[in-house]
Amino acid sequence: MSSLEERIHAGVPLDDLEIIDMHAHLGPHSNMHIPANTAAEMVHVMDLCGIRQTVLSANISFEADIVTGNDMMLEAVASYGGRLFGACAVNGNYPDVSLAELERCFARPGVVIIKVHPWYAKCALDDRRMSGIYAFAEKRKLAVLSHTWLDGDPYGSMDLFAATAKRYPGIRWIMGHSGGPYGSRRAVEIAREVPNVLLDIALSMCPARQIEFFVGEVGSDRILFGTDNPFIDPRPQIGRVGLAQIPLRDKIAIFGENAKRILGRNG
Repeated sequence: MSSLEERIHAGVPLDDLEIIDMHAHLGPHSNMHIPANTAAEMVHVMDLCGIRQTVLSANISFEADIVTGNDMMLEAVASYGGRLFGACAVNGNYPDVSLAELERCFARPGVVIIKVHPWYAKCALDDRRMSGIYAFAEKRKLAVLSHTWLDGDPYGSMDLFAATAKRYPGIRWIMGHSGGPYGSRRAVEIAREVPNVLLDIALSMCPARQIEFFVGEVGSDRILFGTDNPFIDPRPQIGRVGLAQIPLRDKIAIFGENAKRILGRNG
């Protein structure tokens, strides 16, 4: 069998690895052209890469309507059971609706994490109206994926993220985008300071050797594979990990083993 690197260069799906994409979306976006945004098209691209499973939330959840967005997510998960899994979207501006959505979505099979997007919601991570959402996550031992970007974000800056993660140690916090293209150094500082934080590699503007830097600073067991599919074609994201100059065991951990642990799967 050809090496992992040879298969990536040849464009061969890595279907002998368990690759789990923990950060993806679904559907159109108001100001971005996403030509292949349906669940069927996403699964097709997953097959081209060898991505076995993807956790997604609908774009409309963050721009307009969390209920409609969660409906889209639930339909996709039901249509592609075993391949697509759900991230229930919530918005702290609507705490009662958010709690009702959590109860509704997590009563359905295949919904596995919570997704918050402070910037779009315009509701800070430490807003008191988020407390019920966090209590739900802690009670059920769920992971929360939060969009994080540069420190100029007054709703979801890296410092706000770190402070909130410390306040809720019972939640496994996934740092979406790891603070953006210029946030790498602060991201690893936070991961070192806060043991319930994991780094997420979904990113469009990817710093050179970021994967090697993350592994060297915090270890491969604190890093989750994410693509932002369908915003971003997931194939280059496969190359970022598969061609990184790190041991194969670290690549396997990032591609899927860490996600299995977060999702409570052992095999």
